[in-house]
Amino acid sequence: MNLKDFGWKSTYDVYIKGENIQDLIPGRIIKQNGKHYKIMTQNGEKNAILSNSFLNSIKAKSDIPAVGDWVGLKKNIEVNFYHIHVVFPRKNHLSRKVAGKKSEEQIIASNIDIVFIITSVDQDFNVRRLERYLTMVYEINAKPIIILNKTDKISNIGKFLKETEFLSKKIPIIAISAKKGYNIDEVLKFVKTGKTIVLIGSSGVGKSTLINHLLGYSRQAVGEIRKTDGKGRHVTSSRELIMLPNGGMLIDNPGLREIQLWTTGKGISKTFEDIEEISRYCKYRNCLHDQEPGCAVKRAVEEGKISIDRLNSFKKLLKEQEYSRLRRSVYEKRKKDKQLGKIYRQGENIRKLRGKK
Repeated sequence: MNLKDFGWKSTYDVYIKGENIQDLIPGRIIKQNGKHYKIMTQNGEKNAILSNSFLNSIKAKSDIPAVGDWVGLKKNIEVNFYHIHVVFPRKNHLSRKVAGKKSEEQIIASNIDIVFIITSVDQDFNVRRLERYLTMVYEINAKPIIILNKTDKISNIGKFLKETEFLSKKIPIIAISAKKGYNIDEVLKFVKTGKTIVLIGSSGVGKSTLINHLLGYSRQAVGEIRKTDGKGRHVTSSRELIMLPNGGMLIDNPGLREIQLWTTGKGISKTFEDIEEISRYCKYRNCLHDQEPGCAVKRAVEEGKISIDRLNSFKKLLKEQEYSRLRRSVYEKRKKDKQLGKIYRQGENIRKLRGKK
């Protein structure tokens, strides 16, 4: 197996030499199911789990290996199994905030070149959700492609194309019917040898059907859609990297129903470039685009250049970003205090033992 087919770069050779880990077997994670990993190495697929040393080094959820990561393995002769000892530096990683109250980052996939954002032109279609997806993609400097699926169910795609084009004139938009095989060739133009593509979208938008078309055979299970709300159930239960016939790679994901952003602000600025550009002409530098006099953005809304819904979406994401930043700082402080407390307790125990002697 040639690892270059799976995206191996010469920089990893430099990393291995610099870290003096030539005794480890390099490979790329192609599937994760709980604690178990499937790794592609030059000698084929290997099943692996995290080594105890690696587990002890984990400080945050984002440190846990994800599909797309390059890792270093070592075989455990006693149990005939492989252990992951190290994760190579990531080119980038697609992530979101974990579900619930914890302010932690959850890695969806790593080392990505292109992201297919898939939505369907039915009840799932939502421009505001597309803005959230774009924010995630722009945060990691990957190339977004928007795919509008299920065009066989409507008579006029123009309305959906127009609404999507308002997001940006620079993003490729492809209208397809994965079920009928319509316009799949346009999608294939972006699938290139050595490039890693991630598919994101809600459950039931047709990700699995599209993958089957790109592969040329039925590999992925396809679920039924509820007629009441157009939502699908999670057919894909784990993330997986799939090699395509032309050499490109796809990382399939379970449907994302909850998109809590994990962003530094770069993704928001890129997604709302139009608003950011116009805001340069606001009278006040720290304009909130609300009631301030001389607000160029509010004037653009009045003139119909920007929709009020888009402006409100921009403001909402900025508030989420600030709230998330504050939560992260509190979480990091608590984590640091916990670690210091643990070190202090260990020191106390050592002093007590020495006192007994």
